[in-house]
Formats: sequence, structure tokens, C-alpha cells
Amino acid sequence: MLLALDTSSKACSCAVFENEQLLAEGYLNCGLTHSATLTALIENTMKTARKSFDEIDSIALTVGPGSYTGLRIALSAAKGMAMVKKLPCIPVSTLLSLAYNLTMYNGVVCAALDARVGQVFAALFEVKNGKVTRLTDDAAITLAELGELLPNGAAVCGDGARLVVKSFPEKELILPPDNFIYQRAASAALAAFAENIEAVPADELEAKYHRKSQAEREREAKINNPGGK
Repeated sequence: MLLALDTSSKACSCAVFENEQLLAEGYLNCGLTHSATLTALIENTMKTARKSFDEIDSIALTVGPGSYTGLRIALSAAKGMAMVKKLPCIPVSTLLSLAYNLTMYNGVVCAALDARVGQVFAALFEVKNGKVTRLTDDAAITLAELGELLPNGAAVCGDGARLVVKSFPEKELILPPDNFIYQRAASAALAAFAENIEAVPADELEAKYHRKSQAEREREAKINNPGGK
């Protein structure tokens, strides 16, 4: 049985799979902190699936890009559970998992997260007959740079989807319904299955931020401009 986790954005979710079939999924996007909700969400989802923690034999989770604080919460939870039973952990790109939200679509999918400061975390994928093929690497880029890559009529998902669609009205981009836009743990599990992503020991799990944190950027700015001018 596989437990999947996603805390890469404002939404928090978990999912339970058995034999690659979804048994239960928990999802919250109500503004509460993940540190206050994730444990209870996992417990309730496991209870709904009528499964015990002893039955978990692997954990999949999104490891970035995404919220610095959010990513660390899922990492901590996964490591805490995995180390006790030495469970294998499957690290999944947040952007790749988003592409698996739209496997019913045929065409180019842009997975985009709002990275603030005029940037997005983004990657392009081609989806055809349920198969996802990566077209670009995950990267932190400006909206202008993304615009140069985006083909007309691409579908856009992720918490930056509305920003991207609004920024390029001339491209006639497709905005899916809300239930297909945001990151979901179930899609992380589907990506792990379909892509045969290699599992790692819990102590080798690490976040893939793709950009320095705000604190690191502010520190570098002070060092490079000590006078504050």
C-alpha cells in the first residue's frame, strides 16, 4: 500500500493507493497551516480507507518546486513515518505531478506555480492518450520567458495557472476546472507509478527548491549592497 503526500502549496492533500488503485484521498484548501492539518488529514484518510499504518509499504511525495515551508512539512512527515519501518520513499516533481491532473487532455500542458517576485516555477509536458512526456525541465523563470515557450492553446494547471492565463490572453490558453488545477497527492502517486520513479531511503529525501529562499536572497542583497542603496 502506498501513501502519497502533497504540501507544496496552500492546499494540503494525502492519498492512499493499493495495487495502484486509489482507495481514499483527503484534500484541504482552507487556509490552515499544513503543520496543523496534515497529521489529522492522514489519519482520517487512512481510517476512511479502512487501512492501518502498518500496511503502508511505501510513501510518495512532491519534493518541489513549491512553498519552502510547505515542502519541508511533507518531507518531515514522510521521513518520520518512513524511518520507523525503513519504508522506501518516492520523490516526485511537483510540476510532473500536476501534469498527471490532466491525463484526459491531449495537447501541451504547462504546469506553473506562482513563485512571486515576477517569476513562476514552470515546466511543459505533452499529454497524449493518457501518456505524459516531459518537454522542458523544471525551472524558475520570468513570465516573459515562459511566454516565449508557451504554444497557443496549451492547458495550464498549478497555483499559478490563472496568473499565466491572464498574462497571455492572445495565446487562448485553456484553464481547467478548479478540481484539476491544483496540486494533489493522488496525482503525485499516479506520476510515481507511470514514470517508475526510483525510490530512495528516507534519509536521502531532499527538497528541490529550484530557487534560493527569500531569506537567502535578502541576505545576499545586504552583503552585495551593505549601504542599502
